[in-house]
Amino acid sequence: MTRHRTADLEPTAFGGRYTLLRRVAIGGMAEIYLARQAAMAGFEKEVVIKRLRAELADDPRIVEMFLDEARIGALLNHPNIVHVYDVDEHDGIPYIAMEYIVGEELNELCRRGLQHGRFLPIEHAVELIRQAAAGMGYFHAKRGAEGTPLHEQPLEIVHLDISPTNLLVTQDGTMKVIDFGIARARGQRTRSDVIPGKLSYMSPEQAARKEVDHRSDIFSLGIVLYEITVGKRLYRGQASEVVKKLIEAQVEPPTFARRNFPAALEAIVMRALEKHPGDRYQSAYDLADDLETFLRDERLHSGPVRIARYLDMLTHAAGGPRRPELVSEAEVRRDAGADELDFDKQVFDAFKPSEGAPGPEQAPEWEDAEQPEADVAAALGMELAELRALRTPVPMRPSGMADVSGKEPRATSSPPVVEEKPAKAEVAAKPKRAVTEEGEDVPIDDDDATDREETGEDPPTRPITPTRGLSVPSPSAAPAATLKAPPEPGPASSPTRKAPAEPVEQGVDTLAASAADKPAAPRRPRAQTPVPVVGSSLLARSAPSKLPWLLVVVLVVAVIGLVAYIVMT
Repeated sequence: MTRHRTADLEPTAFGGRYTLLRRVAIGGMAEIYLARQAAMAGFEKEVVIKRLRAELADDPRIVEMFLDEARIGALLNHPNIVHVYDVDEHDGIPYIAMEYIVGEELNELCRRGLQHGRFLPIEHAVELIRQAAAGMGYFHAKRGAEGTPLHEQPLEIVHLDISPTNLLVTQDGTMKVIDFGIARARGQRTRSDVIPGKLSYMSPEQAARKEVDHRSDIFSLGIVLYEITVGKRLYRGQASEVVKKLIEAQVEPPTFARRNFPAALEAIVMRALEKHPGDRYQSAYDLADDLETFLRDERLHSGPVRIARYLDMLTHAAGGPRRPELVSEAEVRRDAGADELDFDKQVFDAFKPSEGAPGPEQAPEWEDAEQPEADVAAALGMELAELRALRTPVPMRPSGMADVSGKEPRATSSPPVVEEKPAKAEVAAKPKRAVTEEGEDVPIDDDDATDREETGEDPPTRPITPTRGLSVPSPSAAPAATLKAPPEPGPASSPTRKAPAEPVEQGVDTLAASAADKPAAPRRPRAQTPVPVVGSSLLARSAPSKLPWLLVVVLVVAVIGLVAYIVMT
């Protein structure tokens, strides 16, 4: 997600009850807008509108993934999780209305602290992760609502993308878990694959593409805890090196980087980063409880108000104004009579970094380095097309990657080719195919196809069952047929039908002339009733049945037996 890319708009009516004010960010799947919701009696509320990007709206896989995020978000109501208010569509494009959070991403906060030589104090870092763990424990334990098919059953929600960019710190010092775009939950209708999250924050089982559960999120949160308490990024480098370290869970203890790192906190960090899920925290609530116990035992004081004051100090150090409500009475009394410069200096010095904390020279390490998709796919042992099919599209597509339309295979790596529409004679000479529910294709009557072309009717193709949650390809992208065709019926078996119009007769004559020179595609008589979907391809390629002869033999034997019985009696 490219955040802080704002663009002011003329107030624009949207969805019947919202007014778009400005664009806040652009992501791979959606655009984010600040909006105002208005209702009767002067009711107004600022909300965020997350709208699916228009070029992705015709891809059913992407649309369903977008709606899954809304469905999961609607189930959750916790102070440390972003709230979802509404889901609807505008001009045929779905959108989600959600909580407007005034704050910044956790990695931005860490980078800002480094720039001013005041890296996030360890007590605030622990408190923020404690809040995130509390929210995580909530959605991991969430059960189905009353009146639903999964009533009181675990929903097994797994976020799959816990990282500093998906952890927002509000200006009031509260942590919010956001972006359930690739989250997985029980009862989802479209996908069950393990979708790769951000490379540097995957769990070992996620990097190895094995089955994951809620403990994968705990490992990812453990990486974040390590980084913001040690002040050092854990997994950086080439994609292949990062994946190798992730799978092997190679973690250097925090005391190797920061000698005075508290031993009790190191034990918590290392347990969250255990390679085997069974050795980690089995519940995010347990992680939150241990972090709270650490703060209490070490007599470290933190909380939303203290964190808000730290954020206010960083804003002030950058030349911004202070929030008067965050200036404590003790501060005012202590600095009564001092000039403005001294007051500012004492405010800044109140957050001196602890011994061993990183300095401004380490700020570049916190810049997010984008990994090329091809490198990530190779490191994960996947085809590039498979990675793109599992992930949501990137904001700026690499050179040569075709736009996602839902009508083209994702495996293409070259610009789309516009095919000229063939002449009617060519269409008539080309055998038509129909796809069954089992994924097999069988020939259909070419004359029928020509009739439908004249009347505008839809072709009788069978529905294609999507596999692995991928978008359904168009019939033109179907593979060449390899089935054995049924024998061509004789003239006596052809049903009577009305004479087609002039263009259709021309196409049929062309097909007949072509058949005289070379073998033509097999044709079946036009059926008066729809062809059965299930097993139709099997019937088409089966040998003539022996069942009628067996029935005749049984009937003759029965008649002979009956005659013999009458004669004998």
